[in-house]
Amino acid sequence: MDVELKIQPDKKIVLSSFVNIMDGSGSCSLSIQSGRFSYSTGEFYFDCLYKFTNEVKQMYQSLSGSAELNYHYEREYLKFEAKSMGHIEFSGEFIEYGEIQQELSCGFIFDQSYLPNFIEQLERVIQTKYS
Repeated sequence: MDVELKIQPDKKIVLSSFVNIMDGSGSCSLSIQSGRFSYSTGEFYFDCLYKFTNEVKQMYQSLSGSAELNYHYEREYLKFEAKSMGHIEFSGEFIEYGEIQQELSCGFIFDQSYLPNFIEQLERVIQTKYS
């Protein structure tokens, strides 16, 4: 089951292959396209998908606030923040550890009208994987 936020072909986020970890946290595959930059990993860890989904929902309803999906042991994150005039700013930071550490910071802005479908997809994942 995939969760996709597709604004344009070069602005999209796809979360898939969700795994529920016993302590309430989870992981998924993550693919991001942000302009000319892209990032993909099979292991993006997060603390609480339910909390993130509720924060996105509240942000959509109030057009204020933010929602962040991350894991307390990691620096990597996905963040959505409400800006003026109904715009939502996505930002993320991702790190590849190895002989040479690589980091990608990316982001884009989109209209809040893309959020309801994204929220519905997140809720379906919670119902099937985390209930």
